Amino acid sequence: LLDLLREAMMDEKKDHRKYKLMMEMTDNEEVIDQIRFAYEDEAKHYDMFQEIYEDLTGKSIQVTAPEQSRYSKLIDAVKSSINGELEAVELYREIRAMLRGRKHRDMLYEIITDEQEHATRFVYLYSMLK
Repeated sequence: LLDLLREAMMDEKKDHRKYKLMMEMTDNEEVIDQIRFAYEDEAKHYDMFQEIYEDLTGKSIQVTAPEQSRYSKLIDAVKSSINGELEAVELYREIRAMLRGRKHRDMLYEIITDEQEHATRFVYLYSMLK
């Protein structure tokens, strides 16, 4: 469980950085607004995973994000984000199943539904950019 929480934290940091880069790739305000939802949520999710980790271990940790690939086209970044968000949902369901406390399970439910919303927003962006 702790390894999965660390992995989730790294993924959230990586996506947070990725979405910042994506917003910098366009000046279309509608596109930026759609990406900003995910960008802001990823920081919130990182903090939530950090809180869960600390509650379970009594220790606070910080993780660093792995290197972030740069995309030459925004549509390619959006496409990879759809898959990334859906993969996150699967990982977070696995984490949620391991948690015993209602508080932590509710936190994972919020994170999972946010990630599903991000995937939907990115599908919308993909169709818009295509």
